[in-house]
Amino acid sequence: MRKFVHIALAALFLLGISSAQSIPVDFSAGYSYLSYNQPFSSQTPSEQLKLNGWDFSAAFGRFHRFSVEANISGHTLSDCANAIGATCNNVSYMFGPRYTYGDRSSRITVFVHGLFGQDRANLLGDAPPGTVPDTSMAFGGGGGVDYWLFRHIGIQAGPFDYIYTNHLNNSGATSEGGLRAAGGIAFRFGGNFGPSEPKAPKEPKAKSESHRSWIRPWHKTTTERPETQPASQPAPQVARNAAPPAVVVPGTVPSHGMAIHSLGLVAGPQEFDGAKILLIEPGGVADMASLHVGDLIKAVDGKAVRTPMELAAELSDKTGKVRIGIQRGDFSTETLILLGAH
Repeated sequence: MRKFVHIALAALFLLGISSAQSIPVDFSAGYSYLSYNQPFSSQTPSEQLKLNGWDFSAAFGRFHRFSVEANISGHTLSDCANAIGATCNNVSYMFGPRYTYGDRSSRITVFVHGLFGQDRANLLGDAPPGTVPDTSMAFGGGGGVDYWLFRHIGIQAGPFDYIYTNHLNNSGATSEGGLRAAGGIAFRFGGNFGPSEPKAPKEPKAKSESHRSWIRPWHKTTTERPETQPASQPAPQVARNAAPPAVVVPGTVPSHGMAIHSLGLVAGPQEFDGAKILLIEPGGVADMASLHVGDLIKAVDGKAVRTPMELAAELSDKTGKVRIGIQRGDFSTETLILLGAH
């Protein structure tokens, strides 16, 4: 138990560092059960051992849903096989790749892994009370399911693994296997969790019915004349060449976002890897094209764009049909939109 506490404290320390560096890390710890078929050899009888213990795992990084996992588990059985004073136990250290179904904004994620490492065990000996220590290579394969209660905390069912070892191979034992089932609490830190959904702008409280775009605040349609202006008085003329007022971005738009008027959206930078949609104007071109908040715009008519400014520049002289390349999570596609004259 003391060893498990030390491992958990070290893991939390590493998780704090990884969170500060925005490196995706999935961490879990909890109870583990091992059903182990002890092999017959010149030193041990054939016996099925049922051990209880703990399991700890941490998966670092995420590249096309793959990450590197480290798994440590330990199990103990007191008075194993009714031999008083004989305590059978094992501790395994295994490493390998993990593949995860679902991104970091998903409520449920499923993972599979393949692990390789070492298993250190004290097996029941032929001359009780006594155990035989032995170290063996170990293979593990299986998976589990995470249900995320909150953004960083969830419940894990698993991993459920088949474990293969070759203890006491030099003493005539055949290769043996066992089944391991675990469950506990899962944590995740670092990485990109995606933007939160923006709140809808509040309706104006003025008596006159009006519409004001939160992307183009100078666009306003008034359906009722002001009471102070006579009906016969002509409306003031606006010079044709007068520039529109400067854009005033309301508080619901992130400070690092850039309005792309031709698409009716606000986009933010994504580490020179495209323009991420932060807000979408209802009824605009992006809304009609079924683009979503969180989508990453990566190309215009096949030409890559790395920032919102490059996206605005590519669209500045475009009219008619335009192909927009987007990435939604791990899925990439293209959509065809229709732009009017600017």
